[in-house]
Amino acid sequence: MKIFLGFSFRNEDKDIVEQVGQLITSHLVDVETGERLAGEQLTPAVQQRIMNSDALVAILTRRDSKEDGKWTTHQWVLDEMGYARANNKKAIALVEQDVDIEGMSQPHEYIPLDKADPIHALMRLSDTIGLWRKELGRTVKVQILPDAVARRLGSSDNGIKCRHRLWLRGIYSDWKDLTPVPEAGGTFVFVNGVQDDHLIQVQIQQARKKWESVATSQWIQVTVKSGGAGE
Repeated sequence: MKIFLGFSFRNEDKDIVEQVGQLITSHLVDVETGERLAGEQLTPAVQQRIMNSDALVAILTRRDSKEDGKWTTHQWVLDEMGYARANNKKAIALVEQDVDIEGMSQPHEYIPLDKADPIHALMRLSDTIGLWRKELGRTVKVQILPDAVARRLGSSDNGIKCRHRLWLRGIYSDWKDLTPVPEAGGTFVFVNGVQDDHLIQVQIQQARKKWESVATSQWIQVTVKSGGAGE
């Protein structure tokens, strides 16, 4: 999983940005940012980084004071968050006290942030990331067998197609295309979004020929045999 982190580059925000970044990586999640690339604007390069991420966390801190006692925030962070949501990415904002978000992120969920005491915000963010990881699932590497079919699948473009679907308690997902990867030792596919209880089914088709697996557990089986001094 990869999360894009949107934030202000000001010195006064450095501590909270580091704390949030450390929290994200503690979930064994990669962190992507626009740092050293875009500055204060949403460039195509930053857009591509957001698209290559699974989710976005935005830190909306104070920028300029307003006459009503509230504060503006950083427009480029708002733009990053808006771009992620417009492209159906998971996104959550940490919003500093008194930052005016009226019309900006409503009615989306956000997490109130007190920079002087951020523990409650960090705990809520941790819960959110844990939920995202569960929903997104894992990537499972699957070897295609038998070898004769695998070699045909792993060869150059020959009109052969590979796809998969996931089964959970008798309910199956839509078929999704897979990209075969020929490696030393065989041909493999990478199945995304796999949760612990999913069964995986793979189908290969070339013209009128079709090969299809049964829905298979992702967990390996181990057979033990008696032997040795304690037999």
